[in-house]
Amino acid sequence: MSEQYYIISGELTEDTLTFSLNEKVDLATYTATGNILVDSDSLSFVYLLDGGEGYSYIRFQEEAWPMLNNILTNDLTVFATSEGGDYLELIEMKEELSYLVENIKDNSNYGEEMNQAVEKAFLTAS
Repeated sequence: MSEQYYIISGELTEDTLTFSLNEKVDLATYTATGNILVDSDSLSFVYLLDGGEGYSYIRFQEEAWPMLNNILTNDLTVFATSEGGDYLELIEMKEELSYLVENIKDNSNYGEEMNQAVEKAFLTAS
């Protein structure tokens, strides 16, 4: 059975970015896949977790994108954490996110709303 988890906050240090999930999760039961999907309808990036018998998902809604943008501009190790202190490294985040942001830019397949949101969050100089 697949589960969906949402990012509720992020904490940036010098070399790590740690995202907190919205509920307690036994992250030891998952393997990070290094794959990110795009959900244009809900304006989110979706990181796939392999649970052995299926996939679960970590959703990075638009509100988390400013924190997510740090991955593109810094050399960071990215983690997901849950209540109880479980941690899971989210591998390949920079490569996948860079690819997706570039692919979404000026690509009508993702829809105008997604294009504008990605441009605002990731491609506009602050």
